[in-house]
Amino acid sequence: MTRNKGIVMISALASVALLSGCSLFGSQEASTQIDPPPPLSAETMMDQIEEVGAAEGKFKPMLYYEDMDGYIVPLSIPIAYDGVDYAKTALEYMVKGGSSDGLLPEGFTALLPEGTKVLSIDIDKTDRTATVDFSKQFTQYEAKDERKILEGVTWALTNFPTVDYVELWVEGKRLTEMPVARTPLDEPLSRKFGINVEVAKGVQYNRSTPVTLYFMNQAADFDYYVPVTRMIELTEDVASATVAELVKGPLQPNKLEAVFMPSVKATSVMSDDNNLTVDFDPSIVADNSKIPAESLQAVILSLTETTAAKGVKITVEGKTQAVGTDDKNYGAKPVSRPNVVNRFEM
Repeated sequence: MTRNKGIVMISALASVALLSGCSLFGSQEASTQIDPPPPLSAETMMDQIEEVGAAEGKFKPMLYYEDMDGYIVPLSIPIAYDGVDYAKTALEYMVKGGSSDGLLPEGFTALLPEGTKVLSIDIDKTDRTATVDFSKQFTQYEAKDERKILEGVTWALTNFPTVDYVELWVEGKRLTEMPVARTPLDEPLSRKFGINVEVAKGVQYNRSTPVTLYFMNQAADFDYYVPVTRMIELTEDVASATVAELVKGPLQPNKLEAVFMPSVKATSVMSDDNNLTVDFDPSIVADNSKIPAESLQAVILSLTETTAAKGVKITVEGKTQAVGTDDKNYGAKPVSRPNVVNRFEM
């Protein structure tokens, strides 16, 4: 398959499983009038980890790597661990020249500087903060990689259901700023920091609303989702804005794939309890009377990332028969955020 950066490839892609996560933009939650889900206990979290890890002594956390186009991408790969320090082990697989060597798709590279060691991770269940203490090698990187490192570490740890915030330490001392490009760290990091951040044309960063959108990319024969936090004009209807921006497609179509044909229109986005219902016009349906599953899953990923929605139902002209190319009906009942994103095994 060639990287034509067009929508033609969408209907041919295999359905990709996706990961659960608690990723909210705090100040925007009220606009969707959806209550956030209750936090999971540590026991429930470990049950989920064990369920995802099918092989004994392995689990599949969400790790973050840089792809060949410079995007920070979630990737689920099976990794070995001792059953105790799961978060510590996950970060160790993000170190260059480390355990992930030979396990990644073509063109993917690890984020953390070579030789970095994770000295400890302490997760405070009360304030939901993970405090990570790195070795001094963590500070040995180029300025252009600073934000990418912060995004990768923050998003990897906040994928664990008991973590909302991340603090960084080096050799027992808390960082108040990053050592190279001087990114301030005066407060704990969260997903409000964004990932692969871009600014829509004409938008002022300090007067904007963040929406995180999931588009597609390809490495060799591996097709995968890329999250992009787009800063758009201020809006109170964040859910509708998220769908509208997703339909518009990527700002850099030469790098990322759209998940919708340009003719597709979303007619409404409605909230119901802790769920959202998105209604599309008939142009979303392909010639085979089915909807590309990748498009439907991108809607679910983007809305559960940007809002506090627990699930998303997708209808066509108000009808609940919205069958994807994976033969699942996305209109019968709300579909929750699936368990893993971008699963990859050599």
